[in-house]
This record gives sequence, structure tokens and C-alpha cells, in this order.
Amino acid sequence: MKYCYACGHTTGGEPLFCNSCGCSYDVKLCPKLHANPRTAEACSRCGSRDLSNPQPRTPLSWRLLALLAQALLGFLLLCLSVPLLAALFHDLARNLPIPEPLAVQICTLIILWISWMLLPLAFRRIIPRSLTRKSDSFHSHDHR
Repeated sequence: MKYCYACGHTTGGEPLFCNSCGCSYDVKLCPKLHANPRTAEACSRCGSRDLSNPQPRTPLSWRLLALLAQALLGFLLLCLSVPLLAALFHDLARNLPIPEPLAVQICTLIILWISWMLLPLAFRRIIPRSLTRKSDSFHSHDHR
């Protein structure tokens, strides 16, 4: 499955092109589907100048920010989860009723874990918007 930063759609499998907008993923492809670097002007194997339009390059800073945010929040959630799960298993092992505050904390923790799992999707939505704004401001400076 691949995510297109040009249009924000996901295409299943290992596609060469986005099913929604037709951009290629991180390479330029000729009509014979030879992979070429993003900077290529012509295919290095067949010489064709008819190359695909690759999706926008994702800035390294965005990728690092997404990775760092997910890692730090995941570690924080893990640190919160261990004592709560220990208390839950302690009560269950002794056949004690689960105290209401513990149940509320565990439900909150489950919601936080689900949010953490959705964090990459949030970054996937933010990145194309920032790329679009950056290219729009770039083009507006070109016309001055």
C-alpha cells in the first residue's frame, strides 16, 4: 500500500502510480516503466523523454518530526500503561472488583492508544497541505 503526497489517496498493493492522480511514487517512469531518478530529463535505459510526474518529495524534517512524535508519544503511553495494567492484573488475580477510577483510567488509555495508532494518518494529511502551500507561495513569488 502506498500513500500519495500529491493528492492524499492511498493505493493498495505495490503500485507504480497513484490510482487517483496518476503521479508516480518517488521516481520518474518512462512508458516502458524504467525507473529513473526524480531529477532525470530522459530515461537512462531507453532514452525516452516522456517521463511520469512524481509525487512531491516529502521533506526530511516532516518525516523526522512524524517519527519522533510517534516514538515519544508511544514511549509515554507505554510508561502509563505498565502500572495501570499491573494494577488491573493484580485485582483480577485476587478476584477483587475493579475500582471505578482504574476502569476510567484504562478506558482513557485505550482511547489514547487508538489516537496514537492514528497519528501517522494525521501527519499524512498535514504533509500534503504544507507541500501545497509551499508550492503555491513558490509560484506566487515566480510571477512577481
